[in-house]
Amino acid sequence: IENFYLSLKSKPFVILAGTSGTGKTKLVKLFAEAIGAAFELVSVRPDWSDGSDLFGHTDLNGNFIPGPVCSAFDTAINEPKRPVFMCLDEMNLARVEYYLSDFLSVIESREKINGHIVTEGIAQYENGIPENLYVIGTVNMDETTFPFSKKVLDRANTIEFSYVDLMPKQRTGETFAPQKLPNDFLSTEYLVLAADCTEDKALVEKICTELQALNGKLLKANAHVGFRVRDEIVFYMLNNEKAGNLLSYEQAMDNEIMQKILPRIQGSSVAIKTLMIDMFKFCMGNVSGIDADTGNVGEQMKNAASSAKYPESAKKIGYMMTRFEDDGFTSYWL
Repeated sequence: IENFYLSLKSKPFVILAGTSGTGKTKLVKLFAEAIGAAFELVSVRPDWSDGSDLFGHTDLNGNFIPGPVCSAFDTAINEPKRPVFMCLDEMNLARVEYYLSDFLSVIESREKINGHIVTEGIAQYENGIPENLYVIGTVNMDETTFPFSKKVLDRANTIEFSYVDLMPKQRTGETFAPQKLPNDFLSTEYLVLAADCTEDKALVEKICTELQALNGKLLKANAHVGFRVRDEIVFYMLNNEKAGNLLSYEQAMDNEIMQKILPRIQGSSVAIKTLMIDMFKFCMGNVSGIDADTGNVGEQMKNAASSAKYPESAKKIGYMMTRFEDDGFTSYWL
């Protein structure tokens, strides 16, 4: 929950990925209810191919037919102080970079004017994406869905739901009534690293030093990241500190490696295998704990991951390496 909150606050576009039936859509709905936000569910259709499928179109008689996202946009515009969650359910049933291309471009135009975050216009909304609109996509990665391009992955935190405990749990402890929180609870103050992060110079330099070392390893397999990914990782880490350290530095960085770096890695080349070994050493704290020459490297990684500096990322790399050893190919989407 802390991770979901920090991801939303860092950028109003989050992807929840994982096995069907693990509660991805339910998380969005319950979180919205808990803070008094509006919730709009949009079921993605497999025939969507451009922005008109979202924002509507004019029929042969000249009548405008609103699209499925118009309700969320209108709610956000009419209630500017209330957060609005728009959940794109099964968002990769169609190619995301096709039907969501306008949104992906316009969200990068965010800037702060007179204390408000504004964007360029999008479709019929000349004033752009409302600052209180948060877009969350849920995805299942199987043979019926489409993979993501780096254009999509670079713009979102991708939170994976992989582990499922099927044993029922009885609710215990205190219950709390929903709160009515203003949009300030989720709205970020960080949009431009150079301009907005001057008071946190020491932490920014610490984060960027780690990312620079990590990017050097990614560069060898042509999987390196750019300024956008750097900035969004820094914003996530700063939002975590500003919220009173909801997570430790290591937990927060572990999340960001999982959500912003590892989804970019896929392939079947020797360079990818070497990259995963280098990444694992980085997550361990440069102490690998594995012998890459003895085989079963993925299993060695998974067994050693619990003692890593960034254990979740190290464990994920272990699973990715196991797939590489079994199939000769790997990706984040196992």
